[in-house]
Amino acid sequence: MEVKKQKQYLNSKDLERRFILSNEVEVRAFEEEGKRFLEGYASVFEKRSVLLLENNKIFQEIIQRGAFDEILLNENLDVKFLFNHDRSKMLARSSSGTLSLKADEVGLFFRAEIPMNVSYANDVYELVLRGDLFQNSFAFSVVPNDVVWSKDADGTRLRTIKRVSGLYDVSVVIDAAYPDTSIAARSLKEIEENEVKLEKEPIIYKSDSYKRKLEILKLKLT
Repeated sequence: MEVKKQKQYLNSKDLERRFILSNEVEVRAFEEEGKRFLEGYASVFEKRSVLLLENNKIFQEIIQRGAFDEILLNENLDVKFLFNHDRSKMLARSSSGTLSLKADEVGLFFRAEIPMNVSYANDVYELVLRGDLFQNSFAFSVVPNDVVWSKDADGTRLRTIKRVSGLYDVSVVIDAAYPDTSIAARSLKEIEENEVKLEKEPIIYKSDSYKRKLEILKLKLT
């Protein structure tokens, strides 16, 4: 099977990020043979996400088992391990051998060797070790043919990713927040009902200046 070279730069509108919220897959810090490592899962398989809002669509998402198999075979794969998706805070890199990635039964597993003589890397390692940092994220892209859209009985849209076409970074993050965290606390029906309500409701101005203008207008008409 031919594996195409992955683009190293991607238009921001095509780049997606997902965050791991489960306590079962937290990042872990440990030492081994005089070296320091961080490891955990950047993605989990067959688990529904919280409600997402992207490209004017509200949906949940599932990443199928096997979605990373092809991209992980790419000899030109160059995934960065970052702090908070900040490219100036690189901690390890797959092309240098300091970041290893594999797909197992749970999801996309990573192990990163953390440098000992880089100040921000020391800070990140110590914060993970102390339990202040514990959430993970990854940046990726997909093509439309590798995504299946469906809808549940309650109307919730479901996006199933069958194949990830680009994998750009894995990050340990301070806050694993989705683009609109308020979406997660509200039902799809409630959101859609509120959207319709806002479209139908007239705009009502309640400021004192507007009230004064109305009073003046009434005086002129009488």
